[in-house]
Amino acid sequence: MVEMFKWLRLSDGDEGMEIQGNRLTPIGESETVSLWIEDGKITDVRVYESVDADLPLLMPGFIDIHVHGGGGADTMDADPDAFEQIVQTHARHGTTGLLLTTVTESPDRIGAVLDVATRFMENQGGASHDDFVGAEVLGVHLEGPFIHPDKAGAQRPDMILNPDSELAERWFSSGVVKLMTLAPERPNAHEVARVAKKYGVLTSVGHTTARYEDVAAAKASGFRHVTHLCNAMPSLLHRSVGPIGYLVDDDDFTADIICDGIHVAGPMVKTLVRAVGANRLMLITDAIRAADMPDGEYDLGGLNVTVENGACRLENGTLAGSVLTMSRAVQTIQKLAGISPFTAQRMASTNPARRLNLPHKGQLEKGYDADVVAFDKAGNVVWTMVRGTVVYESTEQG
Repeated sequence: MVEMFKWLRLSDGDEGMEIQGNRLTPIGESETVSLWIEDGKITDVRVYESVDADLPLLMPGFIDIHVHGGGGADTMDADPDAFEQIVQTHARHGTTGLLLTTVTESPDRIGAVLDVATRFMENQGGASHDDFVGAEVLGVHLEGPFIHPDKAGAQRPDMILNPDSELAERWFSSGVVKLMTLAPERPNAHEVARVAKKYGVLTSVGHTTARYEDVAAAKASGFRHVTHLCNAMPSLLHRSVGPIGYLVDDDDFTADIICDGIHVAGPMVKTLVRAVGANRLMLITDAIRAADMPDGEYDLGGLNVTVENGACRLENGTLAGSVLTMSRAVQTIQKLAGISPFTAQRMASTNPARRLNLPHKGQLEKGYDADVVAFDKAGNVVWTMVRGTVVYESTEQG
């Protein structure tokens, strides 16, 4: 390992593994550090007086809370090999933790995904949970089926269900569901949110026709997040501000955004970062199985999707997920919103960790999980580490 990774060396003593690189600071500068790692944790951080520009840029690994698939595989395949393909694909782009995300499907299909996800999460990392092969699956995001038919987007309208708290409790009791997107204006949605709160599941406003007042009322039931901001929801109008306006108004709410330059216009991205604040926004991919694959025809939850020039669309032109990666999202939001790399890093790592109540992830500090991604000077991912295990190394690094 010492010969393979020039940035890594094993300590002669009992201090574990040492990684050297440059870490970003809140004031927009970088500092050369040594990260000491043992048993999957950062045990010490040592800062050097001078910066070594030849070392890679280190960021805390990215956490993507909305991943349908990648590398030809999809969450709805409900297959451990498919899940392994997904986590390996996204690890190549700096993702170290993700939520496998479902689509609106039958309760049996969703239940099958949860069953496989439960076993996959129990076994990932090997017997000692320190031998990961890709990004860590942190849980499941249920996108639907309790959404509004008028804002189905790339979800099958015939599979949309009325919110059902008993069905939701059956899913939540698996222990792997961490996030659910539903339309708060639908009957019984608040009951589902209250059950979710009991199980520690975050409920998010999405695929919705909700007005400002609907979101305000939903807060009392436990809603605290907005899914793929601006997409599959009412637009921000001067007489009807909808979920977007409510998000701006309530500091308890967070939101995620697909920053690929396609789903949300650049000026709107910049406006949202300024109005909402980068500390309440997080980057997602909403990636489908076509991510990291050639353009062509792909399946998404039983719907045919055409991928061309980075855009994924149904036959009627509706956007259908993305082929975005987290590393590209981090680069794109810097360009569109004019923010610093440190701020973009926070939106990709620190904010989602905080929103999912993962206090041990999202920062390169002592006591945190050794989830690290390294970049070369051109902004390419050169290696990705999950809990101290190198799960990806570029063959093109110097």
